[in-house]
Amino acid sequence: MKSFIICLLNLFIAGSAVAQVSGRVADTTGKPIPLAAAVLMRSTDSAIISSATVNDTGIFRMDGVQPGKYFMRITAVGYQTYKSAVFEVSQGQQTDLGRLVIAQTGRQLGEVVIHASKPQVQQTAEGVTVNVQNSIMSQGSSILDVLQRSPGVIVDQHNNTISLNGKTGVLVMLDGRLMRMSMDQLITLLNSMSADNIAQIELMNTPPAKYDAEGNAGIINIVTKKSKKRGTNGSVTLTGGYGMYEKASAAANINHNTGKVNLYGSYSYWHSHDFGHLNAVGSEIAPILGGQTDFNYTGISKPVSNYNAAELGADIKLDTGTTVGAGISYWGGGNTNRPHNYGYYAFEDAPTLTYNSFFNNSSRLGNGEANLYLDKNLAHGQKLHTDLDYLYYQIHSLSNSQSSFTDSQGNPVGSSDSLYSPTQRDFGNTKIGVLIGKLDYSNQLNKKIKLEGGVKATYTRTDANSGIENLENGVWVPNVVGSANNFITYEAIGAAYLTFNVQIDSATTLTAGARYEYSHNYTDKSADTNYRVDRRLGRLFPSIFFSRKINDNSSWNLSYTERITRPSFNDLASYVSYNDPVSVFTGNPLLKPAITHNLKFGYNDHDYLFSLLFSRNNDPILGTQVVTGPVTGVVYLRPENADWQNSVTLQATVPVKVNDWWDMNYTFTGGLKQYKISFTPQTFEKTFLSGSFNFSENFKFQHGFSAELSGYYNSHSYSSTWSAYSNTIVNLGLKKEFGEGKGSLKLAVADIFRGGSYQSDLGRLTVDAFNSKVHVIYYGESKLATMVKLTYNRPFGSKTAKKRQNRDSGSGEERSRL
Repeated sequence: MKSFIICLLNLFIAGSAVAQVSGRVADTTGKPIPLAAAVLMRSTDSAIISSATVNDTGIFRMDGVQPGKYFMRITAVGYQTYKSAVFEVSQGQQTDLGRLVIAQTGRQLGEVVIHASKPQVQQTAEGVTVNVQNSIMSQGSSILDVLQRSPGVIVDQHNNTISLNGKTGVLVMLDGRLMRMSMDQLITLLNSMSADNIAQIELMNTPPAKYDAEGNAGIINIVTKKSKKRGTNGSVTLTGGYGMYEKASAAANINHNTGKVNLYGSYSYWHSHDFGHLNAVGSEIAPILGGQTDFNYTGISKPVSNYNAAELGADIKLDTGTTVGAGISYWGGGNTNRPHNYGYYAFEDAPTLTYNSFFNNSSRLGNGEANLYLDKNLAHGQKLHTDLDYLYYQIHSLSNSQSSFTDSQGNPVGSSDSLYSPTQRDFGNTKIGVLIGKLDYSNQLNKKIKLEGGVKATYTRTDANSGIENLENGVWVPNVVGSANNFITYEAIGAAYLTFNVQIDSATTLTAGARYEYSHNYTDKSADTNYRVDRRLGRLFPSIFFSRKINDNSSWNLSYTERITRPSFNDLASYVSYNDPVSVFTGNPLLKPAITHNLKFGYNDHDYLFSLLFSRNNDPILGTQVVTGPVTGVVYLRPENADWQNSVTLQATVPVKVNDWWDMNYTFTGGLKQYKISFTPQTFEKTFLSGSFNFSENFKFQHGFSAELSGYYNSHSYSSTWSAYSNTIVNLGLKKEFGEGKGSLKLAVADIFRGGSYQSDLGRLTVDAFNSKVHVIYYGESKLATMVKLTYNRPFGSKTAKKRQNRDSGSGEERSRL
């Protein structure tokens, strides 16, 4: 006991002997120099005793200094090194060195470049983040190419779907703004946008309450790069390629930052001449042709796309706590295609019929956006952010077909006013205007609790007219399917959210919140009164996230969220579009929104990531389904609601570093899925296992050379009455760096083993309204030709570019549903 008391006494004496040293750092005009480094050094041997960083007001302080003689050294970028006179610190003394004035050097310190690389895949509470620029394959690719190489993402260009972790209903954001358009238009857009300016892709399967509740599968946020470096900088990228046909793209961006004013702009051009081959073999009941028929149908397309995209914007710092900004962006272009469709239809009691059709298709698309925002720092750690957005989207499409439908003797069948008229056209014109206002507020209530809240209002007007017409006696008249339809939709959505972030202790965080959304969707005019809509929905969407840090390298998290997927305007529109002599594509104004419940557990150890997601979907929206419609005997291809869908999904990311020049990354996503549908003649349920596997092998060689071998495998899967076959894609990339500021050259070879085919079966699981039993196979261009692209990238100005601030503007949900 005596020894213990003596130790305590010594500690007390030692603690009372330490002192404090402080001071203020300023330039020759008296202005504080924040972030300068203050270093306390012993006078006898110049040993470093303590250090501190100067705060925003120019003050530094060092505690726990032992008695002795010292001098102070101050360093700051752009200033001369300051060395004080020797001073003495006495026991228990508070030594104030007063104002220490340092002079500018008259020249700027050369830029210090720190080379480091982030993991290719990082886990967050909301999902995972893919660092796109770590991949050689990114530059020269489209955003769609990069997206379908991301873990857990499956892009089906034939059926125009994007799924995340095996679930459709995913929404796509660009810099926090949801891209509001139909899925086929979104895929066209992403396939025409260069990925050269993409920094990250955030795959959020459980977004928190501050995000729109839209998207039952979650949100994919594409984050672009934007330099915050002082001065002027940017880059230029040129790409040329060839498969069966030519490819080309160009992109340029520039940024000028004075500290108070940040101006930015970008432009990109995309040209692609593609190829697609579709073959469908099977049988179905075709009443319009006379009953049960066997058929062999083939379609060959060679679309040519030309698109332009541009963006201009400015961020202005009015004072230390206020920033305003404005931006405008435009994407637009056209697509031309002259597909050739032909087929053979065989009947038991009738001669074989031959179908032959040549199309001349064209479409023009335009998408514009204007944004105004204000960021304001209020007193006591409060922040305010407001956004005002206007979106305008339009598409004009026209398809002319010259068809023949003949018997075995070459005689035409059917009548001129039927669905298989020799000369037809279908047209579609859609205009969508969206006005969005948004206000967000945050307040750091104390050291452990932060409050976030906000409101949002959206008003949308959609004007669409479409139809199929036949040429009779030189006059275009409505087809038997129905007259041209003018369909106007209005939608108003109001939302409010509140979230509390609680730091329970140094290792434990809890985020709990809820978002309430009320929507009113209605029509004022329709060619078919059965398709008139007046739907109101108000619902609270709770979310809770709990995370616990185990040590410096590992942690786990648990979350629960609820989400909604509203039908896109294109899905709801009562249009008709020609497919073949017995079928048409159409929308479904009676679609219901889908509600999703998610429970997720995640764990990470260093860069090893694991998560387990339990999900329940009510009324999930399915893509193209075979159903009956207003005209008896005609096959209608339209979206439908399933009854429900359950899934248990495991995701694991395993990085492996072999040595300094070779590292690998493997990601598996998959699990158990179950669904039920009742829009078929008989109710049907299906339970199955499916998954996907992504990999990348990265090699770094001498003299600026590097290489990447990457790819993915998607297993056999099922949806509704369809079963999809597995497929595998492997890509190869080579890169040469020419040194600082001299750019790089990249060679990318896509699908080196020609795996770009997509096969599926219809009607093998259950019977649809037409007893369809069809095997479909679609070949993309890479299946038939090696796809090679060569890309040159050259930066200019500042060498360091930070990623663009991920600011979720008010136009979020709306852009995704256009």
